Amino acid sequence: MPTTSSPTQQVKLPSQVRRVRGQAGDIYELIFLDQQDRIIVPLTEWYRLRKEQGPTSTRSTYLACLQSYFAFLSESECPWNASPERLRQALIAFHRDSLKCHVRPQRETESVEIVMTRETPLRESSLKVMRAALRDFYLVMREAGLYAFANPLSSGVLVALKRDQERTLANKGAPDQAGIREETHEQSRRRPTAFLRQHQPQGWKPEIRKELADVRQGIHAVLDVLLESPEVSLREKAVLQLLQSTGARLHEIAFMTIGGYQNKGVAGQAQVMNKGSYGREVKTIYFAHNPRVQEALNAYLEQMRPLHDPEGRRRLIDVAPNASLFLTERGTSYSPNVFYWHWYRHSIPLQALCPVRFSPHDLRHLFVTEYLMKLKLACGAGTQSFDAEKYLREREAFGKTIMAWRSIHTIDIYDQSREGEAIFSVLAGYQQDLAQRCSAVQSPQVRSASTPCGGAEAACLPNQDAPVVWMHDEETLNWIKSMDQQTGQPW
Repeated sequence: MPTTSSPTQQVKLPSQVRRVRGQAGDIYELIFLDQQDRIIVPLTEWYRLRKEQGPTSTRSTYLACLQSYFAFLSESECPWNASPERLRQALIAFHRDSLKCHVRPQRETESVEIVMTRETPLRESSLKVMRAALRDFYLVMREAGLYAFANPLSSGVLVALKRDQERTLANKGAPDQAGIREETHEQSRRRPTAFLRQHQPQGWKPEIRKELADVRQGIHAVLDVLLESPEVSLREKAVLQLLQSTGARLHEIAFMTIGGYQNKGVAGQAQVMNKGSYGREVKTIYFAHNPRVQEALNAYLEQMRPLHDPEGRRRLIDVAPNASLFLTERGTSYSPNVFYWHWYRHSIPLQALCPVRFSPHDLRHLFVTEYLMKLKLACGAGTQSFDAEKYLREREAFGKTIMAWRSIHTIDIYDQSREGEAIFSVLAGYQQDLAQRCSAVQSPQVRSASTPCGGAEAACLPNQDAPVVWMHDEETLNWIKSMDQQTGQPW
């Protein structure tokens, strides 16, 4: 498995944009300059405006994308605030010339399909981030009144079509649970409006190999060693416990705040920033029934965090609610990159405990997989009393409440992978049977080397009749005996 790199590294491209750090007290943290040392005002302004609209890591990732885009605009002499028609031509040229993508115009929908090539310097996921960054830039600038037109990353035709379709929906004002709306609100929201659309031959699916029992046992074995190791710090142990018990994303745990952890006095759960929540703590994670999670958190908060707190505060009540729960040794905010550094340092020596390499994000998939297994058993799987309707109902509630997925269909992907896991489990058992048969039957070379002829030359001849030993199951043996009876000689 390739080493996981940070999102910023994945989207980093050659850029001719320089950055200068602002003075203390300036409203601009960074000032961006072009080749002629002229200030790139829109990029500098976007970076300032984006500070309060989500995690710092998202802003940094988007910045890596936008620097390359502005370098391209400078070379092509296209102003950033041109009309959508002109900017769309620049966006097409940027993806074709800088990102080495194939461009397929979709004239009926006024959109463009982007297809990656071997020369594209980005991964598929990073190319999606690039489009998100471009859309975010014009969205922020338009909301601030700095861009006078509609977002060039949206197709006017598709936006109008979506608006008309939503207007004509039957019972469009009804909630989803009423069951009378023509389509769910999620389906309406997901109607495409993007000008740039990435070619996707198939959607994401969990890696079935990591669904198999031996891999799941290996992941737990690695986690057990890490959680018991004296070399792993209390902070990383607390993060690992939360990842394992809640199924949360790493950034949701790493960016947890004091106020989110305190959760207005409700123990055993915390508020975190969900994906796409723009820095708002809108998702609840639950860990009340695993006392080891709270023990790990208490150990970190009582023994380690006060040592790194800039003011040496030992009580959380004395810390601001928006302060980071986890701190670095320098007293700064914790981040996923810091966790990854410790993760690879401690997990790589334990690779032999698991058949495949896995990442912290795989703990999230493991959480969902094993929850569904337990839910099926609770609903009577394998018995005549299996309640399929209850399973589907509670499975959907799990995806909405625990995982906080926007789409109710995301959970279907994991159920499909469970069916694939069963297929591969049978295959694994069959291959193990083959290995046992091969090891049980001694090869002719080994037999001739280990059994001396003792001067009896005839006994060593290959055509001599000898008893045949069959290492097969009962069904195969019965078939062989029937063939013996038909032909009159052993097969």
